[in-house]
Amino acid sequence: MLTQLHIIEIVTAIFCLVVALELVYYFALFARFSFFTPSKPKGYHQDPVSIVIATKNDAHNLIKSLPVILSQQYNDYEVVVVSDKSEDETDVLMKEFQQKYDNLKFVNLTSSITNIKGKKYPLALGIRLAKNNLILLTEPDCIPLSQYWLQNMAKRFVDKTQIVLGYSNYERKQGLSNALIRFDTMHQAIQYFSYAIAKIPYMGVGRNLAYTKELFLREKGFANQNHILYGEDDLFINNIATSENCDIECFSESFTMARPQSSFSSWLKQKRKHNFTRKYYQKKHKFLLTTYGTLMPLFYILFVAAICLAYKNIVLLSVILGCFLLKAISQYLVFGFAAKKLKCGSFIPFILLYDIIFSIINPLIYLATQIAEKPVKKWN
Repeated sequence: MLTQLHIIEIVTAIFCLVVALELVYYFALFARFSFFTPSKPKGYHQDPVSIVIATKNDAHNLIKSLPVILSQQYNDYEVVVVSDKSEDETDVLMKEFQQKYDNLKFVNLTSSITNIKGKKYPLALGIRLAKNNLILLTEPDCIPLSQYWLQNMAKRFVDKTQIVLGYSNYERKQGLSNALIRFDTMHQAIQYFSYAIAKIPYMGVGRNLAYTKELFLREKGFANQNHILYGEDDLFINNIATSENCDIECFSESFTMARPQSSFSSWLKQKRKHNFTRKYYQKKHKFLLTTYGTLMPLFYILFVAAICLAYKNIVLLSVILGCFLLKAISQYLVFGFAAKKLKCGSFIPFILLYDIIFSIINPLIYLATQIAEKPVKKWN
């Protein structure tokens, strides 16, 4: 028969196991990016690049982003913009830009010629119309933080590399919701960069992502995913990335900055869409991501339970608090160095606070995704 002491010991043991597993993630996986020193590409030449942007009613964003994109310090590149039945001033704006920039190609889709929903068709069309083999993807609301964005992303295409994962965060604004969105974006980047360095790449972000047209065509584009409304970036990379063909670019001059979500609810919808596509990931990725996502809230649940049960037992209480401190220090160390790499140093003092918040938010979003059959159908 289990006594109260046995129950306390069991809960404490499980808590210690959870901490141990989290430390494995921190030091065996995420530390790969935190302490990563990228090698200098050898044998790189400035091969021609096609930047592809799919857009819908984004004239207000393109007027800000295109001048920066069209003014990159690069020898030979074009920008292909595909407008998917836009009803704003996109057509007029693109014609004005074409008079100034001869490397801008514009495709205006004025009617539905396919039953494929979402941005997969206009994006695939832009890639197919691109004249160059190296394809760099971004979105209308993304602005490169440097004139050397294109140069830094393209330089990674050496040897067997056919995919380059870049980083894009959101513009900093006042308010907790903006901070949560930016921290979550940083946290996600730490994960997909770390997995790629560990030779198990699982996703990329379409706001700053590059791959070869040859690879896209060989994999038949998005043909295997056209029945899925989303996933033209993360799910596509999950299907085609291997241990040999994928590299990362994390130099600050390769970053882009996007306009933040208009509201916290919009960001939650975006998170739901990401969770919706995750169920189509490879099994090994789903296992690793789900395990990590489960450990986050489980750590705090068990910590509170263990403290409540063992508050009179000095020995067990010391073990529990010691494990908590070990986990917190390790997290600050690993995520702190990663945050500096991603120019997000302002988050470092609050890493534990954000970890607690997302340990609550993420399970709720996951449950909402499972309850709803499909996420809200929005073009982007």
